[in-house]
Order: sequence, then structure tokens, then C-alpha cells
Amino acid sequence: MNNSTNLIGNTLIVAALSLCVTPLLRPKIFKRQDILLIIAFFISGLNLLFKGKYLDELPQFSLILLAATSIFYTVESIRLRIKNPQ
Repeated sequence: MNNSTNLIGNTLIVAALSLCVTPLLRPKIFKRQDILLIIAFFISGLNLLFKGKYLDELPQFSLILLAATSIFYTVESIRLRIKNPQ
């Protein structure tokens, strides 16, 4: 973990793995739209972790902003699904 992008990359990969486990633990709160979030988390996390094409600061910053907003959206979505199951 040399810098903050490695930490955020690891956080995104852990978030994707925890979303992958959700249908096994609580299948009622898992929806199909979560699959897209899992894919986005894996792609963004691996890019930030291994610094693929994103060696410049601006693309890394945009991925960090994307990560923050998508994690917030995921947490809010799961929280609302738990509160109001259908």
C-alpha cells in the first residue's frame, strides 16, 4: 500500500466481494442492478490497484470520486432495502 489509490482500490475490491456474498446471506435484498455495481467496483478497483492506464493524476482523481459516490449509493440502497423490503 504505497499510496491512497492502492487503499481505495482495495476498498473497491472488498466492496465488490461483499456485494457478491450478499445473495448468499440475504437474497431478498439483492437485485439485478447490483451486478453492474459489482462489475464497476472490480474494474475501478483493479485499475486503481495496479495503475493500468491511469498513471496521470486526473483520471485517478476521477476514479476516486467515482468510487466515493458509488460506495455511498450502494450503502444507501442496501440500507433502504433492509428498512423497506418488498
